[in-house]
Amino acid sequence: MCHSLEKKIFFSTKYNEVNLRNGPGVKHLLIYKILKKGYPIKVIEEFDNWKRVVDHKKRTGWVSNSQLTNKKFGILITNLVKVKKFPGNESKTIGIARINLVFQIIKCKTNWCKIMSNKKKGWIQKDTFWGDKNP
Repeated sequence: MCHSLEKKIFFSTKYNEVNLRNGPGVKHLLIYKILKKGYPIKVIEEFDNWKRVVDHKKRTGWVSNSQLTNKKFGILITNLVKVKKFPGNESKTIGIARINLVFQIIKCKTNWCKIMSNKKKGWIQKDTFWGDKNP
């Protein structure tokens, strides 16, 4: 079955503890716990009130819709990423971010996204993170 491109495929965890199960339903085996609010996940299948998801490390499982939010978050897959004041390599570096940092995505332009982490905002290149790059 074809999914419309308009359909949202990236979600994030609503709580600091979200269970990943090996099937859609609470009777299915718990295979993994995501212990981070805002952790980005991509939906690959849906059944009733459950979504089958995959994360940036290719781990898959089923999550209840009640555990997810459509707020836009990303996770760094590159270490020591330069956070810029404006989108562009020539812009001033205002911080350095480490791999696995989870952050909120505010907006994106061609190759850059404006992010927020710990109430600090800045721009990073799209190829440094995993998540929704078209908010």
